[in-house]
Amino acid sequence: MKRIFVIEDDFYIRDLYVEFFTQSGYEVVTATDGQQALEKVKGQGKFDVILLDIMLPQKSGIDVLKVFKSPEASTKDTPVFMLTNLGDENIIKEAFKLGADGYFLKVQLTPGDIINEIEAFLAKQNKVT
Repeated sequence: MKRIFVIEDDFYIRDLYVEFFTQSGYEVVTATDGQQALEKVKGQGKFDVILLDIMLPQKSGIDVLKVFKSPEASTKDTPVFMLTNLGDENIIKEAFKLGADGYFLKVQLTPGDIINEIEAFLAKQNKVT
């Protein structure tokens, strides 16, 4: 079973993604803020993918991404997709520069679209490895 870590502070959006990913056969772990995400990732084992909001309490998604993609992090090779409503070009560039594998605007995609994008990415990744 594939494992996804969903880091989202909005309970409605978080619950929606938990439901969609669970129905698609994923084991879903969640965090509601940036600090909780950093703490939870330590004891949860390996994830196949991380879905990370940018505007989070405690620590921003950008700060969390920096830690997740740092050379010593256990998550440095885990695909991270930003899921946000921030369409600012500078933030998008920064996320990719820090190692994000994708950047999704919540208002432009349905949960089904997000799952399809992630599945396509993982399928491509599996062909390469």
